[in-house]
Amino acid sequence: MRQKLTLTAILVVLVLVTGLTAYRQQERRQKLSFPDSLEVTVAVVDGRELTLRDMAFYIAYEETQIEETARIYNPKDTNEFWRLRADHAYFRSEGKQTALDMAVHDAIFYQLAMEEELELTEEEQRYLANDQYDFWSDLEEEQRERLGASEDDVKETMRQMALAEKYQYLLAAIENREFDDYSITGAAYQSLMEEHEIELDETIWERVPFGSVTVDH
Repeated sequence: MRQKLTLTAILVVLVLVTGLTAYRQQERRQKLSFPDSLEVTVAVVDGRELTLRDMAFYIAYEETQIEETARIYNPKDTNEFWRLRADHAYFRSEGKQTALDMAVHDAIFYQLAMEEELELTEEEQRYLANDQYDFWSDLEEEQRERLGASEDDVKETMRQMALAEKYQYLLAAIENREFDDYSITGAAYQSLMEEHEIELDETIWERVPFGSVTVDH
């Protein structure tokens, strides 16, 4: 009797574990509605949460960059380019990773810029305003609706990005390095990342429908 109860308990546990695993796999496959999930946290960088609202600019930027290349590659079927592989990964996957890397990079450098109390000069603000206007104007109305983030959201992200870039130039000068050494693929930046705490919610990130936010693939 005791052996039967033990076996039953084991079977119940196995069923629960199997069911939970299947549920989690199904959850991972179910893509998020981007405009309805802007407050969802994707990552935490040095204690600061990065939500999809914070990620919106980077995702829209990378999608539009890939789509522009895709139009050149095959104007009749841009989806063909999105399905291509490069360096053992699809362009869709590469673009998604780049968007994430850029957001994390700028979150780190923006915080460092704030610690140094950096500000944009009037000339830098004018350049930024032009970039903000150009980017938002280039998005079609349907793309803006699919993105969900407001123009102010995008402008704020681009402002923080400009300050992050300014600190990157400053750090490169201090360390007697090239600016690109502190870009997302630079060796100096890779070393710098080890000094910062970065937590990615992989389940949420997998559900982000990159390639289907401002474009339709």
